Amino acid sequence: MKTTTRLATLLAVATALASTAGAVTVTRGPYLQMPSDSSMTVRWRTDAPTDSRVSYGTTQGVLTTDVDDATPTTEHEVPLTSLTDGTEYFYEVGSTTGALVGNDAAHRFRTNPTPGTVQPVRLWAIGDSGFVNPDHVAVRDAYAAFSTGIHTDLLLPLGDNAYNVGTDAEYQAAFFDMYQDLLRRTPAMPTFGNHEAFSSNTLTETGPWFDMFTLPRLGELGGVMSGTEGYYSFDLANVHFIVLDSHFSDRSPGGTMLTWLEDDLMATTADWIIAYWHHPPYSKGLLHDSDIENREIQMRENALPILEDLGVDLVLSGHSHNYERSNFLDGHYGFSTELAPSMVLDSGDGDADGAYRKASVGPAAHEGAVYVVAGSTSDVRNSTLNHPAMEIGLLEFGALVVDIDGNELTGTFLNDLGQASDVFRIAKGAPACPAAARSGCETAGKAKLVLKKNTDPSRDRFVWKWKQGDLDPGDVGDPTDQTDLAVCVYDAGGTLLGSAVAPSASDPAGAWRPKGIGFSYKDSAAPGGILKMRVSPGDSASSKIAVKGKGAGLGLGTLPVALPVTAQLANLDGGACWEAVYSTAKRNEATKVVAP
Repeated sequence: MKTTTRLATLLAVATALASTAGAVTVTRGPYLQMPSDSSMTVRWRTDAPTDSRVSYGTTQGVLTTDVDDATPTTEHEVPLTSLTDGTEYFYEVGSTTGALVGNDAAHRFRTNPTPGTVQPVRLWAIGDSGFVNPDHVAVRDAYAAFSTGIHTDLLLPLGDNAYNVGTDAEYQAAFFDMYQDLLRRTPAMPTFGNHEAFSSNTLTETGPWFDMFTLPRLGELGGVMSGTEGYYSFDLANVHFIVLDSHFSDRSPGGTMLTWLEDDLMATTADWIIAYWHHPPYSKGLLHDSDIENREIQMRENALPILEDLGVDLVLSGHSHNYERSNFLDGHYGFSTELAPSMVLDSGDGDADGAYRKASVGPAAHEGAVYVVAGSTSDVRNSTLNHPAMEIGLLEFGALVVDIDGNELTGTFLNDLGQASDVFRIAKGAPACPAAARSGCETAGKAKLVLKKNTDPSRDRFVWKWKQGDLDPGDVGDPTDQTDLAVCVYDAGGTLLGSAVAPSASDPAGAWRPKGIGFSYKDSAAPGGILKMRVSPGDSASSKIAVKGKGAGLGLGTLPVALPVTAQLANLDGGACWEAVYSTAKRNEATKVVAP
């Protein structure tokens, strides 16, 4: 009897498969999950049960590999393994009876590079994107135009991405339909919001949120195993990501989640650490005040000390339906009224007046972090946005673009009109001259360059004088505050012959001082190569640059030089520069160069 029943069931399924094979359609996806340097999971939904097949290859139209799952289902989930790192693949989905969609330019993905690889990374963080409305569409389309020709490595949904209660149908409309084109080629790595909590539960890992997403609970994508999809970590290139659950999970010190957080952070050596969760540690949004709501308070008091102890760089949240972005902070774990000047490591805007700078390239304690509330992707609520830790607050529809390139991170709040309403940068390591000479620099009417090379590098010498050119004080910036200025010398082939950096960030002793409307620098130790520098802004009759340097910090190359030689003063933060180009030299010898 059991055999007959089982046989009848199998025959029924087979009949159903055969009868629907020609009529099956994809109703969700395909969409990508679980990205690594050697794997990717492809998911999709069909309106009738079939077995599953993903075909893929590195050339569009030539899909050389099939991966099958014989179990009939409408919720298809196929892991692709043994892939090559940093490689673009084209794919199609369907069943063993035939393909349904794909094998075109819209259906492709790129595997991650090997963890630790330094290469450009682009992220897009959307927050509280759960309403389907024209403003949400405008935010999506503005990003599509902004990112034309640039690969988006990850989509980071910051929670509340389907209103009102995070049901499957609401996610279909506000997420899978809204972002269908992007999800075909970019993996989404979401965090859990309070509106998802109406229908799903991170403690039991049940509900539509857990049915829809496949997330790394076992450390499959890098990081320490969390044992839950409710919070997790992963790696991409030289970035480590931490995704926390600020709603249901225990937020107390010594609790399971924060114990795991500390273990995970201690295990990473990535250059960059980005953490995100839904409830913001700092916000004065309408209905959501981080001085009042317990989840915000507990995340600030309990999670932030761990993150800052172990080197976090950027923290993203949503919840408040607005945009807020902090100064460069460290150690602010109390209420907004308790913010002290010592907790603001850099009070600048992080862009026009210089990037926020961290001395260490990898994880290091208490060197500063930026905190962003990006919860206005589909709704904006009017509020004063007056949290004192915030550099800027905006009542605009939009989302956050994050670009990481080597030792610099750039955050751009892109609004629904395609405008960059806020830009901030974090730079790591000591400031340095550009690898190649800048173009468009102001030129001098008169200039002199002297280079002296000694067998003992500590006795190398450098003198440069520049005058009779335009030197705008606004372009110079303020090196007593944040601006890093450098003198850079290049030979005819564009090779950096030598450099001398006078940084603001590593200048606690005040080597920079105001001098009239300009500035002077004096440092007898000359760690960056500069002994003295005088920058006097003005017009061609009064402007002047004078620099003296010495020692191995100059990095002076072999003399004589290949002419012409270019000497530049560069504002490493604002981009302005001043130069003199020497096509001839009075002396060009192995020990000394004098030009003109």
